[in-house]
Amino acid sequence: MEDYTQHIIAYLENRLSPEERKSFETLLDHSADLRREAKEIRFVWESSEELRMRKRINTAKNWSELSRRITVDRYWNRLRTFSRNAAAILAIPLIITTIALFGMLKERDNMPVEQIELTSANGLVIKTVLPDGSEVWLNSGSKLSYPQRFAGNGSRNVSLSGEAYFKVKADEANPFEVTTNDGLKVCAYGTEFNVYAYDEERTIETTLVTGSVEVASPPAKGKPDTVALSKGQQAIFNRDSGSLAKVDVNLAVKTSWKDGKTIFRRADMTEVIRRLSRQFNVDIRLEGKELYDYEYSASFTTETLDEILSLLEKSAPIKCKVIYPEQSDDYTFTKKTVIISMKRK
Repeated sequence: MEDYTQHIIAYLENRLSPEERKSFETLLDHSADLRREAKEIRFVWESSEELRMRKRINTAKNWSELSRRITVDRYWNRLRTFSRNAAAILAIPLIITTIALFGMLKERDNMPVEQIELTSANGLVIKTVLPDGSEVWLNSGSKLSYPQRFAGNGSRNVSLSGEAYFKVKADEANPFEVTTNDGLKVCAYGTEFNVYAYDEERTIETTLVTGSVEVASPPAKGKPDTVALSKGQQAIFNRDSGSLAKVDVNLAVKTSWKDGKTIFRRADMTEVIRRLSRQFNVDIRLEGKELYDYEYSASFTTETLDEILSLLEKSAPIKCKVIYPEQSDDYTFTKKTVIISMKRK
């Protein structure tokens, strides 16, 4: 859910245009979570407004007018006593309001935080903004879990299955931590990095774009290893051996997917079909051992799958057969399939 705090405050202070106000009220009608958040912020805002009104009371002027009606010599002691009592009476509502606000905020901090689970459908890339303002791009067939609000207890924790690009908002006091299903952890403060952690793959890859991160291998694999990355470096965790290695990589190849690009640099056929299968949500099968010897270097932006396959056929002696989806008896459709084989002379 997006952070609407400033929008809600502007709504309460009547600073929205008629069009913005109407649009916001429509959002309120359709979102129970937004109505609940608006109700909480309204309570704090109204209480704060009451405090501001109390601060605007011109106490000095009132006492001055009162003192002119009485004789200073005759009533000085009585006036001083009255002044102390009046100050105490005025302070009571302020104390009560402060206690109420503190209690409400403390109660909210102790309430269970709702977890949000965001899933990117096969063949699609989506973007979201986390409660702290950090931005996340979620690749095809990925899932991200995070709290509706970060509790502010010293960390910002999210869980990832699949691939995501993180642009973390800087906060030195509260580290940002990504945990995969294996228990691998990526810790950062304010930086940009990519995590590739599909459950069916043998490796988990963490690629640093800017800033710095620390990657810790899962404790289940023995004593956890930790590596610190610099820009352009990648940490590779091997699920079979439990090893954690660090290598230099081409950032464009590893992160361009979030911008709708597909870049290959001397990529073998295994990597090519893996990335195209996920990007276009198709099954790709290779027929022939010779196919695994070919490497490709190419950049694609707006090309369709059929156009990419056609270019692959022109760069190597291969042929691509596309089997389009067909409707089954239960009214579901089969998945689009591509069969790649060698051209026979």
